[in-house]
Amino acid sequence: MRRCAAVALTIVAATACSRPAAIPSDRARLEAGWTGSDTGKISAAATAEWCDSLRVLEIRALRGDSGLALALYPMDSVRPGSYPVVPPVRAETSRPAVALALRWFAETAIEGFRGDSGALVVAAATSQRITGRFEAQVRSVNDADRLTLRGSFRDVPIVRAKPGCLSERAAEPIDSSVD
Repeated sequence: MRRCAAVALTIVAATACSRPAAIPSDRARLEAGWTGSDTGKISAAATAEWCDSLRVLEIRALRGDSGLALALYPMDSVRPGSYPVVPPVRAETSRPAVALALRWFAETAIEGFRGDSGALVVAAATSQRITGRFEAQVRSVNDADRLTLRGSFRDVPIVRAKPGCLSERAAEPIDSSVD
């Protein structure tokens, strides 16, 4: 009985040590700036989540009301190299490709932008961490405003998504009532 418990403890300890931390380390950062119809920047802790069933790596950074997400659609697995930025509706069917979204809270509204051209360069990638840089032209989701977005991310730990690629957060209920 003791031997089985020792073997089980060894397996659990080895598994725990081999998995990347779910909470990003201080090194895991995404930094980006944009110019054009508006200017701004974001510097925040970054996370990355690999979805096996969809074969997509989502890198996210949030700071206050600002956020940037990069969805990397490789042919099969993420490898160092250049990936073109394409409009989000084309990313999954245009592999290899990257879709990106940027948002921040302006004075009276949330500003949202999505990528339509550019490139993301993966400088280093393992099954546990990713480092790279990107430059993209982004278009407003509300009007004709355009920005140039440049940034980088480093040492971002990659975790596997839950089966079905469900987020850790519970989905908000849909408000279908009539006021």
